[in-house]
Amino acid sequence: MVSPPLPIVGLIANPASSKDIRRLVGLGRVVDVEEKANIAARFLVGLTAGPPVEVLALDDRAGLVRRAVHLARHDAPEVAFLRVTAVGREQDTRHAAEALEAAGAAAVAVIGGDGTVRAAVAGWPTAPLVPLAAGTNNAIGIRHEPTILGVATARAVREPLRSQAFVSAPRLLVGADGDTALVDVVGVRSPWTGARALWDPGELVEAMTINVHATAIGIAAIAAAFGPLPRDRGRYLRFDAGQAVTVAFGPGMVRSIEVAEVRDLPMGSSVSVLPESRLLALDGERRLVASGSRITIAPGPVLLDVETALARSGRENQPHHPDTTQGRET
Repeated sequence: MVSPPLPIVGLIANPASSKDIRRLVGLGRVVDVEEKANIAARFLVGLTAGPPVEVLALDDRAGLVRRAVHLARHDAPEVAFLRVTAVGREQDTRHAAEALEAAGAAAVAVIGGDGTVRAAVAGWPTAPLVPLAAGTNNAIGIRHEPTILGVATARAVREPLRSQAFVSAPRLLVGADGDTALVDVVGVRSPWTGARALWDPGELVEAMTINVHATAIGIAAIAAAFGPLPRDRGRYLRFDAGQAVTVAFGPGMVRSIEVAEVRDLPMGSSVSVLPESRLLALDGERRLVASGSRITIAPGPVLLDVETALARSGRENQPHHPDTTQGRET
């Protein structure tokens, strides 16, 4: 009898995340190569807590995953590498995600910030994601201990739990080419990309936000100041004289920002970019000329629900309690 194939867990680590200008204008820290390799190693070790899985990884230019395998030694599953040649640019993440979709991966662990996760979804729009926070802004990243995320992933990729342990999330589509964002699309006044990252509140014109939660920083924090947002909706903000909210605008950066308009919109809604917006920033990075663009809320990836995965029932994941009453005198 032929055994069924093992579930595939993809692994993409970005050596370039957490290195933008907010190290200079705020108190953002650099998550260096060694720390990212350690995060990957802890995740790999956690994968051994469930039934066997196959790990298929991007062989990144900095050798993060190879270092992780060395750190984990014999306490991690074997790792095979994708036939994707890394060149040290964002396209590495996108191409790796495309290859993992073709391979039928049951989950994709992404080590980086919001921009890294966005690049993965650009390659595989409906990917089952396990985003491990290792960037500047981690509005969509999961901040649990990586070992725990490995444990949760190992359990989540098995049927029948898989359909329950990954929950739908929206994405934002921009313009005719369908550029993707997973947290926010922000219109800014300046026509120059500069250092890409958003750090000056005076540049803000408008924003469409999704995946909003109270513990986020940046634009997502501004949106969260106006209350919770269901997963299937977006929140539009226009920045001008109005209600002032004080938020964590970046690491070590607390700012008061005025919001003139707030609108919550359902899935499928779209808005036209205002003329005052010269560039659009996607998930915190200025990238696109704004003129004539529309922003649409669309279905996106599915994200690991850690609590659901860890609460999986079944004797295979329950501790064994021996019967200590046998042999006792009564």
